Amino acid sequence: MIKIPIDLATTFYLIISVIILFMWIVFEKKRKYIEINENTLWKCPLCFYEYIDSKNKDISRCPRCKALHKKDEK
Repeated sequence: MIKIPIDLATTFYLIISVIILFMWIVFEKKRKYIEINENTLWKCPLCFYEYIDSKNKDISRCPRCKALHKKDEK
């Protein structure tokens, strides 16, 4: 067994924790968020699956059942 003094182990633990926290903050700022509104939220009329499609405005393809449908189609 490797013997490590408690102050050295605590220092390593705190340094690793600070590095992980810093990386989390950096990557969280780089993440691109999609604004969810009425135009991007779709509900498939066949399988009732709700999904976000921000690319298409009039016609979209359901990712679950692969059906095409218009925005105002019921």
